[in-house]
Amino acid sequence: MKLIAASIPEQLLSRKAIADRWQTSVETVKRREKAGLLKAIRFNQRLLRYKLSNVEAVEAAAASDAK
Repeated sequence: MKLIAASIPEQLLSRKAIADRWQTSVETVKRREKAGLLKAIRFNQRLLRYKLSNVEAVEAAAASDAK
């Protein structure tokens, strides 16, 4: 029996959810996006989300820079 990885959708996070996760402001999340550290998925002009894997990659990079 084969398991298909594509059958599990990746979790998407809002700016507010990331700001809460990082204990920072939504404006900081916007700055990270503008700097190219976070890539947003745009659904329309107002709605965007971020892949959890991208958020975790930014966190890992920040942790390795802090060492």
